[in-house]
Amino acid sequence: MRELYGLIIIFLLLSGTIKAQEAEKPNPNVREIIFVFKTHFDNGYDDMAESVINLYSTTMMEQAMVTLEKSRSLPRDNQFVWTIASWPLMQILERCTPENRPEIEAAVREGWFVYHGLPFTFETEAGDPEALVRSLTFASDLSRRFNLPLPRDAKLTDVPSHSWFLPTLLNNAGIKILHIGCNSASRSPEVPLLFWWQGPDGSKLMTIYWGRDYGTSLVPDAYWKYKTWLAIIHTGDNQGPPSPEDVVEVLRKARELAPNAKLKIGRISDFYDAIMKEDPDLPVAKGDMPDTWIHGYMSMPREMKSVRKMQKDIYSLELLNTLTNLWTGKEVNISSFTSSATEGALLWNEHTFGLSMKDGYYGDWYYGDEFFTVRGAGTYNKLEASWKEKGDRVYQAEKIIDPAYDREIKRLSSMTNVDGQKITVFNPLPWKRSGLITIQQSTRIEALKDLGTGEIIPVHNKGNILRFIAKDIPSAGYATFVPADNLKQGNIFAITADTKNNTIENEFLKVKIDPLKGAIVSVIDKKSGREMVDQNSEYGFGQYIYERFSNKEVSDFVDKYVKVKQTWAIQVFGRPGLDDTPYKRISGGKAKVSYTSDNISAKAVMFFSKETGNPHNYSLSLALYRDLPYLELTWFINGKPADPWPEAGWISFPFNVENPQFKVGRLGAVAEPAKDIIKGSGFDYYLINNGIAIHDNKMNGYGLSTPDAPAISLERPGLWKYSGYFIPQKPGVFVNLYNNQWSTNFTEWIEGSWSVKMYIWSFRDFKNEQSLITPNEEFRVPLKATLHTSRSGNLPVSKTGILLSRKGVLVTAFGPNPFGEGTMLRLWEQTGEGSICKITLPEGTSFTKALPVNLRGEKEGDEIIIRNNSFEIELGAYKPVTFLFRN
Repeated sequence: MRELYGLIIIFLLLSGTIKAQEAEKPNPNVREIIFVFKTHFDNGYDDMAESVINLYSTTMMEQAMVTLEKSRSLPRDNQFVWTIASWPLMQILERCTPENRPEIEAAVREGWFVYHGLPFTFETEAGDPEALVRSLTFASDLSRRFNLPLPRDAKLTDVPSHSWFLPTLLNNAGIKILHIGCNSASRSPEVPLLFWWQGPDGSKLMTIYWGRDYGTSLVPDAYWKYKTWLAIIHTGDNQGPPSPEDVVEVLRKARELAPNAKLKIGRISDFYDAIMKEDPDLPVAKGDMPDTWIHGYMSMPREMKSVRKMQKDIYSLELLNTLTNLWTGKEVNISSFTSSATEGALLWNEHTFGLSMKDGYYGDWYYGDEFFTVRGAGTYNKLEASWKEKGDRVYQAEKIIDPAYDREIKRLSSMTNVDGQKITVFNPLPWKRSGLITIQQSTRIEALKDLGTGEIIPVHNKGNILRFIAKDIPSAGYATFVPADNLKQGNIFAITADTKNNTIENEFLKVKIDPLKGAIVSVIDKKSGREMVDQNSEYGFGQYIYERFSNKEVSDFVDKYVKVKQTWAIQVFGRPGLDDTPYKRISGGKAKVSYTSDNISAKAVMFFSKETGNPHNYSLSLALYRDLPYLELTWFINGKPADPWPEAGWISFPFNVENPQFKVGRLGAVAEPAKDIIKGSGFDYYLINNGIAIHDNKMNGYGLSTPDAPAISLERPGLWKYSGYFIPQKPGVFVNLYNNQWSTNFTEWIEGSWSVKMYIWSFRDFKNEQSLITPNEEFRVPLKATLHTSRSGNLPVSKTGILLSRKGVLVTAFGPNPFGEGTMLRLWEQTGEGSICKITLPEGTSFTKALPVNLRGEKEGDEIIIRNNSFEIELGAYKPVTFLFRN
């Protein structure tokens, strides 16, 4: 993501640039240099993504073949080897011409075109555990196709920092070394050049972090104490392979700078093998490195919401399909649906989101009336088309997975031993749980009967929407409900909405709002009497904040974050063309309020309009439900106009907690910002995967889950800020709804209508599992229900699927092995507490042995005997365990 000049080390060498020659000083101490040739794959950016893939499959690959062929006359170790990410190589093999395919396949098979373990550069923390595991399937498929070993190396380029989930992911997949090449203008985390990066599960991954650019230098600096060096000769964004002359010149220059070194062209794992022979004493960096680019994902808030749901739904569908196949003995294969949707979700996570306006090909920066005039003339059409191309990755995957999930639960429902109309509720999580069910339908159902317990369940059925609370749905199993006579209300707590006092209340919480402020002013935990809201904060609780930034915030950010003040860097990390309009923040405002209550819920909806001085037409809905101990807040914006001026929207939550301690459910582990984030990373703004909790010294506090909008800041809104190190002292959480901070690649103006749900709850005696992980997973993975009419089948009215002996462990996969043959089960510990765990498999299985394998399906231990449909394992903290089953 850079300009082409001054970027590519090979071109600098050839041009004789003084700067490059000054940087490359002779090093007679190095004894071996491993050369890796690579280009940076952007799935778009300098052209539409489709055109980029066509370029790789045709012209670029033909150039690589020419370079390879002309290097045949060189000694074997000096012959050209080209490293490619696995997904573009798969595309090349599918799309290349029939004439070129045999030569390309031979080059792959013989080790001249090598692929590393990752599909492309992604921004790790925007992913989800199982989705990122599936990203490894592309390299695995290539290895099976060409009968080659699985790659043991990985490469990420451009993106400055990544989640500490990476060491856990890669180490548990048998990958030994990762190289990260940072964008030359971005600040880097404070880590050594070569180190063991330790993940939260204790995994250690050899990591090379090069903060100057995409690759590395030809020879190491004088302080390098090892005999072996890795020289990654990296061309720029989609610039392709070097020419034959470039390869010869690189080797010539290296011999001049390192006269005592053996020169070998190879792959990144060759360096790992060589350096390990030196028994290196490497420093260990244990910590998270939040991505300082990650705010770009919230420039597409609708797609982000959809992909977050899909990251769970794909594998919930896979689980349901596997269970139904086992229970019924009838095999239905859905792999074509899940694999296609998985690829779409992964391509959303690839770090390229659209074309670059800074290059001048797709328009220029205008604001106000000029912007509308230029946009209306069609100047930005191709730019906007590139954003649509990216968003379509999500919508196409969603179009596959949503109907497939609906069909599968209907298949299950049709097999249950109930004749006629019924509601089947499926629980994808491996523990018994309750939850809200909402079904769009047109019936006269007045109440429901749980056929498993006989309990009569109240419903609310209005406007073709049926809602009820489904209780105690079995672990990874299902329950069945049928229509019943209307429930006679007994001595149950009334859920109320009090218009006069501006309150809503259930048996757990009492919530009060201020219509003039447009915010919640009190949330009482009725069991403890604790007040959730900091009533002295400058921010309102559950209040919408709208920011319009000025040139001052933009310039300050550029000064602190951009380490190379070149024109292109100032453009992409700043915002060109801003005038002296000052910063503006609007918080809340006067609202019109509607109150409703029924036998399921109490709601207060605040409506805000531009006519009454609010920045947008939007609403905030607050809901309490019977038997459920949380507050649901839904923000909805209606018809937001496009605006390229730097802006952002937030919901603020100033909690009433003394001496606050934050527990942040990051990808891979629950992190504490005060001790778990490496300096220089993103402290001001990052994504959460498993919610966030704030507690006091007595371990009492509150939890927040944001399944639709995972980006947060602590203490204060964190956009256009780079502190490099920031420990929050005030108990405030800010949920980012949208922003357009990036001035390249990501969406530059956000428009339309969308909603975001957030959930808040109270806890005592904080524990990761009960206070954070379990409630958050239940919000991210809701119960799945269908209303279906069919004849009676053979399955009972309720059934347990997979049963675990403890909570806080996810079943992230149960289904066909995506890395080979067999049926696979994967568990992932989420709480940081290792233990023995008993696994009870669903009825209908005939498995007798479980083979432990790593994340890529490679054997890791002795087979475990399955007795009485169950077996016990040792679970490590934050660690995955995977099994292949055998009969």
